[in-house]
Amino acid sequence: MERITKAQKIMDVKQPLVSIALCTYNGEKFLAKQLDSILNQDYPNVEIIISDDLSNDGTAAILEDYAAKNRNIKFWINDSNLGFNQNFKKAINNCVGDFIAIADQDDIWLENKITLLIKNIGDDLLIYHDSEFIDDQDVPTGKSTLSHHRFVKGNCSKNLLYYNCVSGHTCLFKKELLKLIQNFPSGLYYDWWLAYTAACTGKISYLTDKLVRHRKHTESSTSKDKIEAKSLRKMHLNLFLSHPLTPKKLKEFIQSLLIGYDELNRNTFSLKLFTLLLTNFTSLYYIRKRSVFSLLKIMYRESKSN
Repeated sequence: MERITKAQKIMDVKQPLVSIALCTYNGEKFLAKQLDSILNQDYPNVEIIISDDLSNDGTAAILEDYAAKNRNIKFWINDSNLGFNQNFKKAINNCVGDFIAIADQDDIWLENKITLLIKNIGDDLLIYHDSEFIDDQDVPTGKSTLSHHRFVKGNCSKNLLYYNCVSGHTCLFKKELLKLIQNFPSGLYYDWWLAYTAACTGKISYLTDKLVRHRKHTESSTSKDKIEAKSLRKMHLNLFLSHPLTPKKLKEFIQSLLIGYDELNRNTFSLKLFTLLLTNFTSLYYIRKRSVFSLLKIMYRESKSN
């Protein structure tokens, strides 16, 4: 018997369709809880688009069961493993709604998440929110995204050069944002690229509401990441430099930063890079909540050759 969710019971065709892009990979442990929380949204008009990246556990069986009971779920299994970025790109490209929200496979959504984001997005292209961190047992850790980061909005592309405070699972964006993005480049997370693109237009905002219980555990995709090396930093800067929407003055600033990094190929320390970082630290390091002393150490290490 097909399940009728809370959202379907109060369906209102006047509400714009929100597509929820969910990517899965070996997510059987927490997937059912996440799907239940999405299906329990009080927003009345959603579709759930799921791209499974060739899982080898019980994920596919869970998806088949939920899709059979919920007509607003569509899913497929990739022929080969695409990886994190490209799998999300595939899911997003298959969304038909005017608005798209991103979902991780192991979180728990509050039931008013979509309603609040739709209500507050206004003229912005992208809106994001705070998340409460939980562990493997669903126990809150006492921390949230805002425990470690500051949020940014409006014309904030410079703030996003070194750090990203916009996690994919917190985002709701208008489909028109995708027209401004040629591709999701490798070497940079798709959510950072989405946020930077929206920031270049000045149409990005946030809510401080904790609308997701975000699971922090050793098996998550991002928990396995290592601290960025300078080579990766340079790659990011070059990607931002090549972005067609990057403002002219910011491009000139990025070029100066890259010249400073290039000096490290010849010298043990780049005074140019250190000076640029120091004189712009209120913008470049605004997102990351660290003491001034800690930031000075970071900038000094960044300006030294490895």
